[in-house]
Amino acid sequence: MARKSLAEIRRAELADAAYQALSRHGLKGTTLAAVAQISGISRTSALHYFSSKDALLEAAMRTANRVLHKEALHLLRVAETPWERIYAVIEANLSPTSFNPQVSHAWVALCSEVPRNAIYQRIQTAIYRRHWVNIHSAFARIEMGSKAQDATMMLITLIDGLWLRCGLQPGGLARETADAQIEFSLNAAFGSDPNRKAARERMKAAAQMLVL
Repeated sequence: MARKSLAEIRRAELADAAYQALSRHGLKGTTLAAVAQISGISRTSALHYFSSKDALLEAAMRTANRVLHKEALHLLRVAETPWERIYAVIEANLSPTSFNPQVSHAWVALCSEVPRNAIYQRIQTAIYRRHWVNIHSAFARIEMGSKAQDATMMLITLIDGLWLRCGLQPGGLARETADAQIEFSLNAAFGSDPNRKAARERMKAAAQMLVL
């Protein structure tokens, strides 16, 4: 594996610092000076790697998605059944490393700029496309027919809504509460199913191994 250059390392550090700044100060307070302070370098040095605040925030948005995508990919590789694939996506989206007030605040701040920023739109479109493919392909394998599309939209919308509540609600939203809301909705839509229950338990166990 090729070693990363110093420039690549610095850019990754600054992207992470920008994401931390978003979590603490929101979009308006995420200035190059604030990011430089968190990363421990000068504002001039930060400008050397990112020519503008928009470029830095783009990198922060990609960083935000990278952790969640990595966990989802790991769980999807473990999943063996359609329901396990669905719960793999759910567990990744409710991971303690991502589903917390600080990360959700940053996500809400970045998403608020999506309608006005073409680059953010492309990133967000790619994220949604990946979620759609992973979830829809699983629902389609459960032989839901035309209902697979509606079920996919329901779950994606529910996950987005829970992230929004976590980001906007004072004190955030407990992971257990979000998990219970998703399970309530799946029970309402599909009824009780031993296979689904087993899939949920197996993916929870797999997700727990990522945290340890």
